[in-house]
Amino acid sequence: MNLSDALDKYFKSVRKEIRQVITDKTDEILSLSANEGQCKSTEVTNFLAAQVASESKEILLDQRIDTFNKVKEFQSKGTPLKRISTILKISRNTVRSYFIQETLSPRIHPKSVNIALYSGHILCRLNMEGYKKKDIFEEILGLGYNGGRTQAFDYINKIKLEYGITTLDSIKVQQKIVPYVKPLDSRKLAKYIGGSISDIEDPDERSCMKTLIANLPELQIVRKLVQIFRTMIKRGSGNITRWIDFVKKSKRKLSGLKSFAYGLSQDIKAVENGIRLPWGNGTVDCHVNRIKSI
Repeated sequence: MNLSDALDKYFKSVRKEIRQVITDKTDEILSLSANEGQCKSTEVTNFLAAQVASESKEILLDQRIDTFNKVKEFQSKGTPLKRISTILKISRNTVRSYFIQETLSPRIHPKSVNIALYSGHILCRLNMEGYKKKDIFEEILGLGYNGGRTQAFDYINKIKLEYGITTLDSIKVQQKIVPYVKPLDSRKLAKYIGGSISDIEDPDERSCMKTLIANLPELQIVRKLVQIFRTMIKRGSGNITRWIDFVKKSKRKLSGLKSFAYGLSQDIKAVENGIRLPWGNGTVDCHVNRIKSI
């Protein structure tokens, strides 16, 4: 609940930037201009992709290191592999791989592929005359894409399906343009930012979230922070102190979120217990609220 309130405050603080993206940048970045047949500047694409990829990698790496260290600690105590898997809520294969590693190796799981950072560039190229998948693959590879050809081709096909681009190597330029979407209120943005965009039922709201995340690099960082925080709560494990430090030391303003982080740090022991222990005071709070209502 506190995180939701913090996100509401954050989105209100960036309301101006959100409005600008919706009104001024949608056609420029995500759709084909009626008078121009080229994508947005490669330098801008490269800069944003590198910036977001770097910060996202830092957050993800922190969480993997924390899990790795816990596994090694249990291993040193002779805890069975199956038991460690149950406690940390990770797969046995992951535990097994950590057992044989002295230091944490680079992530090679498909989920680490950063192709989503280049959605805008891919969509723009798909709308251009005579595009070829291999050309798009080579372009995003040069921009910093870290996956393989098959993954890239699958993602390109997915974008084609989502935006109704049906022809290959067409001489006639597709006129499919991302529609103008009225900005969502701060509460809905706070609700959607940490979840799966594909789970948003309303197509206009889904389109709005895709547009904002693709064009506001800071939202990609906020999204990752929210997902990691919720994962810690769900799994009952994670380094909340490192999460707090990342938010507090961030060069970004992050209105609301920094206040939230400082608040957590003021009562860090209770916060750690709230994540680690299976008990909570929710039942007591419910009864107190019932009495107040009466």
